[in-house]
Parts: sequence; structure tokens; C-alpha cells
Amino acid sequence: MHSLRLAHRPPHNYRRLLVFQRFTSSGDKGERIVVLGTGWGGFNLAQNLPTNTNLSVISPSNHFVFTPLLPSTAVGTLEFRAIQECVRTLPSVSNFYQAKAISIDFEEKTILCRDIWDHTDAKPSTFTVPYDSLVLSMGVKTNTFSTPNVSSREGKEVFFLKHLHHARSIRNRTLEMFEIAALPSTSDREKRRLLSFIIVGGGPTSCEYASELHDFITRDLATLYPDLLPYVRVTLVEASNHLLGPFESSLRTYVLGLFKSRDISVKLDTSVLSVEIFTDPSYGFEASKAVLSSGESLEFGTMVWSAGLSPVRLTSTLSIPKTPSGRILTDDNLVVKNLKDVYAIGDCAEIEGKPLPQLAQVAQQQGKYLAKSLAGRKMDEFKFFSLGSMASLGDSKGIYDGSNVGDPYGYSGMLPRIKAVLAWMAWRSAYWGKQVSLANKFLIPVYWFKSWVFGRDISKF
Repeated sequence: MHSLRLAHRPPHNYRRLLVFQRFTSSGDKGERIVVLGTGWGGFNLAQNLPTNTNLSVISPSNHFVFTPLLPSTAVGTLEFRAIQECVRTLPSVSNFYQAKAISIDFEEKTILCRDIWDHTDAKPSTFTVPYDSLVLSMGVKTNTFSTPNVSSREGKEVFFLKHLHHARSIRNRTLEMFEIAALPSTSDREKRRLLSFIIVGGGPTSCEYASELHDFITRDLATLYPDLLPYVRVTLVEASNHLLGPFESSLRTYVLGLFKSRDISVKLDTSVLSVEIFTDPSYGFEASKAVLSSGESLEFGTMVWSAGLSPVRLTSTLSIPKTPSGRILTDDNLVVKNLKDVYAIGDCAEIEGKPLPQLAQVAQQQGKYLAKSLAGRKMDEFKFFSLGSMASLGDSKGIYDGSNVGDPYGYSGMLPRIKAVLAWMAWRSAYWGKQVSLANKFLIPVYWFKSWVFGRDISKF
């Protein structure tokens, strides 16, 4: 048996060389910086810190997800690995712990963590990580508004859409519903229920997923399950009186017209009061229905819930200054109020007196800003510069709203509002250009081309 000889095997590329040097370099790297979370804020912070930083990252996920492309993976337009980046490959990361932070002692400057793995004695291990500077970038979770049975049925017929495993579950569920509906023993009534999709929420994620689902059904599944197409129904439920709140009204009207032309039912001023599970003698499977505030009940096979955001458990348990909605309060330099050497960025945080939307571009800019600050550069207060809002709407259509470009508390310059093919091209170009690795910059166009020419993969595994 031959032993591995890592020291005699040269790295294959520059990135691996940097990672190799990170583990083999000796000496004191200076203050211990700990980052909680691998979302837009935490990942961009780690990515922009110097390679000689003594950085530890703690997160249940060992990867960063490019969330604007997440709806595409839920139907197979893109594959999952093409929109994620492994945190361990970042040269600045000295230590990575796939675990959850369960408490923080701000006086002793220690973090109590618990691993996420199954143990034979059912007792997960805990450990403590010390820090000199701490960055809170835990993000947020999906808000169910305590709607009965939504959380308890998550992963069965109700799904969230914030992580890769969510998208994979939605993709498998969609294919499963079509396969069951295709069985000769499935009644017409049950086919209608199984192939009824309810999307809760009217934000960009919901509208983009509805558009991707429409393309998937009409372009791919219609060819393979032609007899089932009359049974398919897609319904989008939004509690407010409009879709896509951040966008200008003419663009919202355009989206409503687009959805109407695609037979996507949009129910505005309507909320889901509960999800009910029931049995029916004519059904071969346990059934579910959504009870709406309008008094209507909709039976469904799949519900994708993307209706709001709420703090994660750690954020809720920390005894530090917060907003009424539970976001951590910081000053203009992203330092947590009343604490020293503790910072908060991204969706879990809010600058006192200057609330910013919970968007990827806010977290990304804060991560880059804080990386410069922690590297020793003297920084002025953080200022967010909006790049505008965009959404992909399928069928080579999209929208871009440049009317909100600029600093929401300072300079603002209006750019055009565009829609249809030009906006769709801008959306694809912008998000392709924002990819971190050359591998994903190569893979994403390949998958786009593959789904356009050969169709999306419908294998369920």
C-alpha cells in the first residue's frame, strides 16, 4: 500500500497553489477574524480579505450560492454545482467549520458551536471558537408568518427556495407529480390536484420561479407528457396589491400582462391562511389544499413558499440592539451598536437610521467594504450604491428598473427602464459576469445552451 505524498505533488493551478500555501505557511497571521455565514456578505468578505489573514468561517453550508440563479436550478435550466462556490477554496480562509453557532460570549470573545452531523449517541459535539474580530452575517430564513402546517409540511408538499437543497427538492417533486399523474390508475380529478402548483409571494424569486416553471412545462414536459398539459395549473398568491414591489409600476403591469398571457393565475390582496391535509376516497394519495383569505380553497400538489424573511435562531437569541423586525443594529461603519470588534452585515443587519433593502447587492457591497476595513484601511461610513433591479421572466423576456440607481440617502441618477428581450439579455450578461470562478463562467453558458438546444433534464434521482 502506498501512502499519499502531498508534499511532492504540485498543485494543478494557481488557485490550488494559494490554498496549498495557506496551509503550509507558518508564523502568526495576526488577529483572529471569525465570520458566521457563507452568504453574500460573508463570502464576499472572505473573498476580498488578504491571503495572510487569520480567518475562520463557521456555517452549516460549506458553499456560497449565487441565489439569483437558484430558480433556474429548480427546473433544470442550470445544474446545481454551476451556481455554487466552495468556501474552502478561498485563499484567505485559514479554518472552516461546518457547524452552527448556538451562542456568543461577547465579554470572553468566544463562540459556542455545534456540528451538524448525525452521531451514534444522538448527541452532536460542541466546541468553542475564540475571536478578536467577529462578523455576523448569518442571513435570514423564510418567514411562514406562523401559517398552520407550512413549516411542518416543508419538504413534503411545501417547499422554500433559499438553498440548493430546496431547489433540488422542488425539481424532484415536480417530476414526481408528473410521473404519478401519468399512471393509468390516477383519476382525472387527482391529476388536476397533483399538477396544481401554488407559488406564495410576489417578489423576484417567486416571479422568476413561476416563469422558469412555465418554460419547463410548456417546452419540455409538454413534449414528454402531452396528455397531462390540460391538467396543469400555476397560481401565484401575493398578500399585497402588486407584484415585484421594488420595481416601477409600468414594469409591474408588464409582468402581470405577461403572466395572464401564460395562464398563470395571479391572486393579489390574498394570503394563505393555512395548509390542510386531507384524504379523499377518489384519491390514491394523501392530499393537501391551501385555504386563502378570499374564502377560496385550492387543492395542490406542490407549494413553493417565498413570501417573506425572518431572523434565524441565533440572531433572535442574541441580547444585542435590534430593530422591531429583529435585524441587528449597526452604526455607519457596520459595527454592532454598544459592542466593540463585532460587525454585522447582510440581511441580518440594519444601519441605524438608514434601513436598506435585504438584497444580495447590499450584502455584497458591505462584505467588500468590511474586508477593506478589517485589512487596515481607514474607511469612511458605508454607503450603498444601488445598481437597479432586474428579473428574468422566461421565454427570453425580463425587466430592468434603473430608476432607483444610486445612493438612496444621497446621489441618485435615473437610468432607463427596459423590458422584454433586451432586459433578459442584460440579466444574463450581468449575472454571468458576476460569477466568481472561471469554472462557473464556463459551465453556465454551456448549460444555457444545452437546455435551449436539447431541453432540460427530467431524470429524477
